[in-house]
Amino acid sequence: MSHGHSLRKSLCLLLLCITVSLTSTGSVLAKLSGSHLVRGNAAEPESLDPQQIHSLPAINIANDLFDGLVTRDRGWDIVPAQASRWDVSHNGRVWTFHLRQSDWSNGTPVTAEDFVYAWQRAVDPKTASPYAWYLEMLGITHAGAIIRGELPPSHLGVTATSSDTLEVTLDRPLAWFLETLTHPVMFPVPRKTVQLHGENWIDKSNIVSNGSFTLSDWVVNEHIVLTANKRHPAYKNLKISQVSYLPLTSPSSEYHRYQAGELDITSGLPANFYAHIKKKQAAEIQLSRLLGTEYYAFNTRKAPFMEANLRKALAYAIDRQILTDKVLGEGQIPAYTFTPPYTSSMPDYTPNYQLMSSEERLAAARELYRQAGYSSTNPLKVSILYNTSESRKKIAIAIAQMWKQGLGVDVELVNQEWKAAIESIKTGQFDLARASWIADFDEASSMLSIFASDHSSNKARFHYPEYDRLMTTALTTLDIHKREKLYEKLEGILNQEMPVIPLYHYVTARLVSPRVGNYYSSPQDQVYTRHLYLKQ
Repeated sequence: MSHGHSLRKSLCLLLLCITVSLTSTGSVLAKLSGSHLVRGNAAEPESLDPQQIHSLPAINIANDLFDGLVTRDRGWDIVPAQASRWDVSHNGRVWTFHLRQSDWSNGTPVTAEDFVYAWQRAVDPKTASPYAWYLEMLGITHAGAIIRGELPPSHLGVTATSSDTLEVTLDRPLAWFLETLTHPVMFPVPRKTVQLHGENWIDKSNIVSNGSFTLSDWVVNEHIVLTANKRHPAYKNLKISQVSYLPLTSPSSEYHRYQAGELDITSGLPANFYAHIKKKQAAEIQLSRLLGTEYYAFNTRKAPFMEANLRKALAYAIDRQILTDKVLGEGQIPAYTFTPPYTSSMPDYTPNYQLMSSEERLAAARELYRQAGYSSTNPLKVSILYNTSESRKKIAIAIAQMWKQGLGVDVELVNQEWKAAIESIKTGQFDLARASWIADFDEASSMLSIFASDHSSNKARFHYPEYDRLMTTALTTLDIHKREKLYEKLEGILNQEMPVIPLYHYVTARLVSPRVGNYYSSPQDQVYTRHLYLKQ
């Protein structure tokens, strides 16, 4: 997800400026009781149409309303949903999904044709789906040509061979194809309902869904209320009968609603409140680890940063624990690998410098710095480019101090607005640049693939033929154990060559009421209501 974290931060700042009604959404919300769960959701969803969704607030609701072919369990493993089982051809290019027998919320059967219609709709230029590119990225046959208007949507490589059998053809084997199917753009939609009502098919009086819940009320900027879907195969196992999502754009207002007992789960915490809340309500804070990493990218095409040992010296001299505990202090995780260790298919991999104490790392950094030809009498001069942000500034100042005190490096801080910073990185006008990456799906390749020589998000301008070769092999390796070994080798190259300095992995901190049972964190910050229950 290119620029994901910065865009998310910018969006949050924008949303804080939006005035919304904070009046009570009804007596049922004023007093939490029974099996009615109330969740803070940060913003009004842009849509409930799976092919139009692109934000986390909308994804949260879609995960309750719709079932894709597969879904996630509480351990974040892929499990069957609308598809009860699947087969893959010997060449890895044809996937056949066998659907369970179940109905839409209006009583009509869910069929393979509903998936065909939804996916064709996603790539149809007329739909203008913000995630049309996703199907091209997956390599579904003809997706790119359809998006460009060169072929009609009917040519997409997806076919209903029977009412309960879906066949998907890919241009190339994709080992992690199943991982991508949990995104809402891949969810089915009811053709007749969509065609009958057009854009208004998602109105509360029209919408038809196949997930654990159905839409029962929607008051813009106040609440969205979902009710357990009696037609869902797992209806008898649901412990929550209703769930309300409140689009509270102000973290402070959300916090006060929680404190007043009007909210079970917040979407986040107010800025700079983490330490205070931790003292008072530590047991109620839940951290969701995100599949994303804050890092500094070297310009590996610019002297003297073409030298790996110099890059390693600067990486080793940063005390990440100080950054996460003292500078940020909101639960972020120190990063020594680019891929978060909790990413699906990422094996246990600990680089040598992570095993060192901070004193040992600094000693190693000084030796590498000396070997690169630098000293107190011949200090390295380096600039750090970062986009405007108070936290980014604090981090840059802290790292500059670490390098000055530990190695004697002269550091210049260069602050630019987001668009200007992106242009500087794009044209190679930087020494080191602040950057971030958030995975589009829970698989190590979504992190590691950006360092391929031809990847548009390779900000470090890293070119390493062996890395490219291993990455290409990993993308077409279906055996997960073999793929894990390849990912370990890829992280090993990043550790040895250090084209970027991983700083920390992202987390989201929120408050969860003690009455909520089975709460869990996920690496994509998505918690499905169907897994939760309310304690009496």
